Amino acid sequence: MGYSPYGRGYGRGGGWGSGRGPGWMPPQQTMPPIPPPPADVLRVVASTDDPGGLNARISFRFARAPFLTIVDLKDGKVIKAESLENKMAMGLRGVGVGVGQWLISSGAKVVLAPRLGPNIMMVLSQAGIRVETVPPGVPVIEALKRLNLIY
Repeated sequence: MGYSPYGRGYGRGGGWGSGRGPGWMPPQQTMPPIPPPPADVLRVVASTDDPGGLNARISFRFARAPFLTIVDLKDGKVIKAESLENKMAMGLRGVGVGVGQWLISSGAKVVLAPRLGPNIMMVLSQAGIRVETVPPGVPVIEALKRLNLIY
């Protein structure tokens, strides 16, 4: 771009970003907001491989799982269960923190997962969300029974 007698230019760069950052990045997808449950309802969120609601199977991943299954419990009984497509699963970076923030805003109190990365674990522990370890492949309904969350 510019001329220097030392043969090095003026540091403006000739790449796509013109020396002003990492260049173009695709927009980060977000999850649809869902309102928190009433105070007497326990919201449990599980990472799942399919959209089967209570019959969905726990995924071996958490933040990058294809679906997140939300189960609302009251007095040991399921009052609502739905699976949402995880729109953040294909994000480039910051997926764990993004999913963690979504969990906090949606009123989750318990998370079911086989393992969590350090970033999302930190976010969830600071928010007071309980993490229960569940092996991958277990149906959500079975995991809830094993943890004595439903009768």
